[in-house]
Amino acid sequence: MRCSQRLAVSVLCVLLSATSGWAAITIEGVADKKVYADRVTFTVRSEAGYDFTATLNGVPVATDLPIKVDEAEYYELSVRKRLRSSGAEESRLVRFIVRATARGNTEWGLPRWTPYPLIDSAAAEFAGARLVIVTPARYPVGFEIPVIARVEDAAGARLGVNGSIVAPGFESHPLPLLRGVGSVFLPVAREAGTIFYAGGIQSLATPKEIAIESSTSWRLAPATITGVTDWGENARLRITAGTGGGMRIAAGATLTIGAGSVVAVEPGVEIRVEGRIVVHGTLERPVVFTCRDRKTPWGGFLLDKSTSRGEFTGTILTASGADPKWFDNNPGRGGSHRRNQCLFYLSNGANVTLTDCWLVENHGQAGHGEKAFLTMTRCLIQKCVTGGQYNGGAVMLDDCALIEFPSATAPFADADNDGLYLTAGTHVLTNCLIGWALDDGIDAGADAAGSVTIQHCWFESCYHEALAWSGAKLCTVTDTVTLNCGQGIECGYGAPDVNAVHCLSTANAVGARFGDNYDWTYKGFLTVRDSLLLFNHRDLWGRAWDNWTVHVAQMDIQNNCVTIPDADFPDNCLWDPQADPDQRNRLTPFLPTPAGTVGIGIATLTDTLSPAAAARGIPVRLSTFTTRPVRVDYTIDVPGGQPATGTLQFPPGATVGLIPIEPSSLGSTAPLQVLLSNPAHAELTGRRFLRIAN
Repeated sequence: MRCSQRLAVSVLCVLLSATSGWAAITIEGVADKKVYADRVTFTVRSEAGYDFTATLNGVPVATDLPIKVDEAEYYELSVRKRLRSSGAEESRLVRFIVRATARGNTEWGLPRWTPYPLIDSAAAEFAGARLVIVTPARYPVGFEIPVIARVEDAAGARLGVNGSIVAPGFESHPLPLLRGVGSVFLPVAREAGTIFYAGGIQSLATPKEIAIESSTSWRLAPATITGVTDWGENARLRITAGTGGGMRIAAGATLTIGAGSVVAVEPGVEIRVEGRIVVHGTLERPVVFTCRDRKTPWGGFLLDKSTSRGEFTGTILTASGADPKWFDNNPGRGGSHRRNQCLFYLSNGANVTLTDCWLVENHGQAGHGEKAFLTMTRCLIQKCVTGGQYNGGAVMLDDCALIEFPSATAPFADADNDGLYLTAGTHVLTNCLIGWALDDGIDAGADAAGSVTIQHCWFESCYHEALAWSGAKLCTVTDTVTLNCGQGIECGYGAPDVNAVHCLSTANAVGARFGDNYDWTYKGFLTVRDSLLLFNHRDLWGRAWDNWTVHVAQMDIQNNCVTIPDADFPDNCLWDPQADPDQRNRLTPFLPTPAGTVGIGIATLTDTLSPAAAARGIPVRLSTFTTRPVRVDYTIDVPGGQPATGTLQFPPGATVGLIPIEPSSLGSTAPLQVLLSNPAHAELTGRRFLRIAN
């Protein structure tokens, strides 16, 4: 129950009274600056001869009745009493937090945030695009077949569309696109022949042929490679445990692997690179590193020498991460929030470059760095426990997508499933997509100094922060979107210097925030300028739990557009594109597609909701924000009564609306039915029908 919408009366109360000033205002059950687990009940006591007014987050509440609050949020209980005989007044403010224990201890003061599901893009959003599909050209019998997809515009940039690619004969294996990228595995090929994969979505189609080999001649890789070794193109290699526990490329040695090769690594086996590995795959003939049964993973690459080098192009890497406690079992390998084995472990100045590579469905972390160097261009990291932690060195990503940690449909777990965790070092991300993480998009934590630069990136659907900055870091964010996350831009504990310029933060619980979810020290500074902070639960927030005050002196928030006026930050304009049509032009640089028509649908995972869930309103979401106003009609069929009708309006920049449900209609034993119709500047691409039933 969200207390700002509805306050339920309980018969319970716990006595915690306090006094202030010359006459006590008695409030039972809550105390100032306290955190309560899941729920709390309070009662404001009246007194004879006084007039009382009490509000909870601005909503009037009754005196002398127990009020139960059970929605996670920051609350301000303000009570004022006035002596009738003299008019003398006294007031009391009690600040408290209700936190959801099911969400761990990292959401103090925040509403419980669950990202809304994606809505498919409209046909117009695909106009002028091309569909790139990558599969092996030839593949052995007995292996699941990887398929990679990317939608690009005419200039070759990723187009931020949603939907499912479907191929005839493989309808049970659709490939979901998350903002233009995705992957899937086709079933194991049991016999030789040619597989025709004609993947298509909307007006786009790209047929692929995969030749399944009638027989495969596997070569056994040596335990150690010295000198210069070239396995050639279309190689079929098996790497076994051998006498050395895997394969080692010695210092000074170079191993080259050509296009179309398949490297099958046995369960638990590591590839240690002390010298150099060069992989020359292509989009037409990628190289694949995998194992025969992806449920029993291999280990990963170990590059831990100053001489260690890796150069990968056109490579699919899957099913690594055999050891869930690798960092425990390999002490001295550095600090990691996750203990899982990595696909790429880098340390001591090791340097790895990946171009047009796809790190998909690995059991552990995608990577880990200790004073090492990673460069990735046009790569996809998808369905790992995390993209990895990098301590020192440099991570340089351009036009990459880091999505699903561990998957878009996984239930919430407070387990550090970040897109990336960056501590010391110098890190730069440009034109990247990061999202669908159970924790943060990027967490730049710890106390070590360093810098992180984010340019023209898109963050979406992170349970916690899109950008969580902390420690002694210089953090620069420009031309970037944060959407559908717990918090968009956060300047957290320690002393980060966060500068966000020309950004869009929309449809989050908090758009931009100084402070964090701990009662730690906050010495940083947050600057947000020339940005759009729109349609968030709170556009701006500066309250931190060191002293429970708004740290206005540590925030420079100017020349932005907001939808919620805030007296603490007066130097910003109110978003009103109808009165000021020029404001719409400020949205244009952030659009994921240039289309004027977008997708729309009911934003639920199922076609049935409980009455308790429906009481909060039925969420309707767009596939993306747009510069045009969008509207859609709705009908609520009430058994035995007249249908209720209405229209949801989406101003430019908005992506979510709620269909209100009359509480009295929820008591019926027969299900209610909600139907969307008649969209304007939108196409019904998502769920259009919903039942409300016990």
